[in-house]
Amino acid sequence: MFGFHKPKMYRSLDGCCICRAKSSSSRFTDSKRYEKDFRSCFGLSETRSGEICNACVLLVKRWKKLPVGTKKNWNHVVDARGGPSLKITSRPKKIKSISKKARPSQISRLQKELKRNNSDAHSTTSSTSPAQSPSYSNLSDDSSDTEISPGSSRSPVFSFLDLTYWKR
Repeated sequence: MFGFHKPKMYRSLDGCCICRAKSSSSRFTDSKRYEKDFRSCFGLSETRSGEICNACVLLVKRWKKLPVGTKKNWNHVVDARGGPSLKITSRPKKIKSISKKARPSQISRLQKELKRNNSDAHSTTSSTSPAQSPSYSNLSDDSSDTEISPGSSRSPVFSFLDLTYWKR
């Protein structure tokens, strides 16, 4: 009834010796039977031993069925399920140099450009209201308010639309 309070019990404490998968539903096998094929199947430089998950067993069996001389290997599977902790220790974090960081002068220049671009977008709009605009058809009452008259080549412009955003 209260099984969700129990910690998850894995069938292998260390996980698969190839992909590092730890699953409570996976079936694990002793790897001694397959260890001689690990180097060529998974492109390993070191020997590995322990328990192997069923998915990696199937990859070894598939590799054995490949034609002689095939260079295919499943190196992308090695340590793939280990989680982020293994990847952090194997890959050092890149530190950005101070010269690549944004300087205060660059930030103020970019802010000025953004302000100028925003004010330009609002200045291109029509100051007349849509009801007074000649681009709207006031001829018939049964047509919608947004319909453009056939003689007009201008499209309706609203102050809240950024016309530079909707270009084809």
